[in-house]
Amino acid sequence: MATSDASHVRAFSRLRHRPITRRDFAETLELLPPWVGLDENQRRDVAEAWNWLVNEPSMLAGVIEDLALPRGQRIQAAGATLIVPRSLRQTLDLDGRPQAFITRRIYRGLCDGSFKPMTDREIGAENARGELTMLILHFSQRDYDIAKPYVQNVIACAQDTFRMFHEGYNLRAVYYETGEINDRVAVASGFIRRQYADPIVAQNLPPEHHPALFGLTREQAKTLLPGSPARNCFQNQPPLFTFSASQRRLLWFALFDDSDDTLMPLLDVSVHGLKKLWRGIYERIEDRMPEFFGDTAGGDEGKRGPEKRRQVLAYVRQRPEELRPWSATD
Repeated sequence: MATSDASHVRAFSRLRHRPITRRDFAETLELLPPWVGLDENQRRDVAEAWNWLVNEPSMLAGVIEDLALPRGQRIQAAGATLIVPRSLRQTLDLDGRPQAFITRRIYRGLCDGSFKPMTDREIGAENARGELTMLILHFSQRDYDIAKPYVQNVIACAQDTFRMFHEGYNLRAVYYETGEINDRVAVASGFIRRQYADPIVAQNLPPEHHPALFGLTREQAKTLLPGSPARNCFQNQPPLFTFSASQRRLLWFALFDDSDDTLMPLLDVSVHGLKKLWRGIYERIEDRMPEFFGDTAGGDEGKRGPEKRRQVLAYVRQRPEELRPWSATD
C-alpha cells in the first residue's frame, strides 16, 4: 500500500471522518484493498456502481481524511458496510462457514442487478425486530505500519468512525471481511475470527491477497464487557422520535457539517426546503418531549433556530438510534 510522502503530516495533522461523497471516488478507489480480489474490469464496474450505492440507506460508507494535506491526497482510510437482507445472509452462509471473497461476490451481485439493496422501510422493520445483519465489506488504509504514531492516530480515528456509523442499530450480527494484514486491529476492535469453508492458502495467493473473516453475534456480545467498538455497537434502545427518512438524512449529514451551504446540495433541497425540514424536526421533538428545548422553545425561529439545531445535534450524537430506520409493527 502507498504511504503519504508529506513529511509535515507527522508533525501536524487534522484527521476527521465523514460520509463518502461522489467527489471522493477516484481517491477512495485507490484504497480498495487487494484482498477483495477484483480484477480491473470488476474495479471499473464497482466504481460505476458507487454512483448510486452512495445514496442507498443500506450502504454505510465513510472516509478518514487529513485536512492538513493537499486536495487529492487527503483520504487516509476508507470503509464500507452493507446491511444484508436475510435472503443474502442465507445464500452466503454468513452464519456458518462461507466461501472466501464474500465482498467480491456481493459487489458482483450489486453490479449485475442480481442483488437488490434493502430499502429504508425494510431496514426499519428488521431493525425493530432485532434481525439486522451487517457485513463490513472492506476497510483499508494508506499505511499499515502500526509502529508509526501517525498510523496509530488513523486507527484511533477509525474507531470513532466505526462508532458513528454502526451504533444505534438493533443488531443480530456483524461480520467483517478484511485482510490478514488487519487481523490485529480486527481482534483489538472486539471481533472474533471465523473460518471460511475452504483454506485460503490452497489458492496459492500472495499474502496481501489473503482475505480473513471476523464477526460478532448478539449472543457473543452479551458475554463481553462493553468497551470494544464491536461490542458497543450491540448496545441499543428504541428511538424516541422516529424521524422520517428525509429528517434522519438531514441530521446525519449535519453531524459532520451543519452549514446550510453544505447541506442543501447533499440533500438536493432549496433554502426553503431545508428550513422546512428543520422545522419538522423541531415540531416532532416538541410533540414527543415538550420540555426538550427549555427556554429556546417557541418564539422567533430566526433567533432561536441555531440554538435548537445545536441542541438537537448534541442529542442525536449521543443517541444514534434516532438516526436509524425504525418501523415497529405493533
